[in-house]
Amino acid sequence: MKLDVTENVSAVSFNNVPLDRTIMEDTLKIVANAGINVDMISMTAPTSEIFSFGFTVKDDDIPKLLGIVKELREKDCVAPMINSGNRKIVIQTGTMTNTIGFAARVFEILNGLSAMILMITTGEDEISVLIRNADADAVCAAFEKEFQ
Repeated sequence: MKLDVTENVSAVSFNNVPLDRTIMEDTLKIVANAGINVDMISMTAPTSEIFSFGFTVKDDDIPKLLGIVKELREKDCVAPMINSGNRKIVIQTGTMTNTIGFAARVFEILNGLSAMILMITTGEDEISVLIRNADADAVCAAFEKEFQ
């Protein structure tokens, strides 16, 4: 198991976005044009023609992001909610793909520590969670104990 931790990560969330628009595409283009690198991307399943989506950026890019909020509004995009000062923890293991209940155990640990999960993304052999900085040391210690 490999545990990778990134500090100073901001969650950028857009809620109640109309489904029939190109808001997600437009938002990501505007963010890219501002020179901001997007990391984790997450989207909810649509309900009643609306959805929510979010992504993470480095805390250092927040001034650039705030500089484009006006441009986002002019494109009929939704203004973001920003939560800074978090850590992204990536749990990567080649055995995850063949281990039944691996994800359940990850979230059992997070919930047992009352860690606030801000965003989740997954890949074939990894689970990435964005959590509050205040929860990160205990979470890392619990993951290392459980999965080493």
